[in-house]
Amino acid sequence: MKFGKLQDLNEICLGNTKGIYKQWIYNKDSYMRMCDYMQKINYSIQDINELINKMKKFDRKNVICCIVWVDWIKEAVEKIFEAIKTDVIKNFIFSKSNEIEKYKKYFTAIRSFIVAHPLSTSRHESYGFDGNYICVDIRDYSGLLELKDKHMYYCLNTEGLKETNFNYKNDFYLYCYSDKDDNMKYFRKIGCNYIDILKTAELYIDELYELNKYLSKLKKINFKG
Repeated sequence: MKFGKLQDLNEICLGNTKGIYKQWIYNKDSYMRMCDYMQKINYSIQDINELINKMKKFDRKNVICCIVWVDWIKEAVEKIFEAIKTDVIKNFIFSKSNEIEKYKKYFTAIRSFIVAHPLSTSRHESYGFDGNYICVDIRDYSGLLELKDKHMYYCLNTEGLKETNFNYKNDFYLYCYSDKDDNMKYFRKIGCNYIDILKTAELYIDELYELNKYLSKLKKINFKG
């Protein structure tokens, strides 16, 4: 995995009288919650940046922590958007809206399959998760040596679930059974990479920076209420 550290929120927080920190742009009683969301994002970024160096050595706890912290960033950014008055934010368009939507769908699927509903993920058919697979473990490449049937290996990324071969190395692998294909007789190995998960967080942080820039140009006098 080659991925730099996530950008912190210092450039937003240091100028905390402009942009996102304008109190008048928020729905009633939402400003303090926004401050809590920003703190949540900042702490999650710090945790992920500390984790990145540890990702070079496989540890299934790193996989879980990475997904959870990225999910906290994603949810907190979405909550900030919900807290802002509709007429204030209605014209904001993120420059990478298509890309973030693609990564959002991917991340929601992999989070569901690994963390939230590993035994019953069925709402992400475009990523191969229609209730067919059950995730029972997370392992590294060395754990794949006991089975080399090419039809048992897959790669999961933003393009979906694709069949691959044993020689294609990923950062970690999901050990799965198929309920429909063979009545859970053989393992399926689904390779995943940290970079796809971290890219999701990067896009949400980029969106937050663009939102801050957009809001910094607005004036209260141009809005009612």
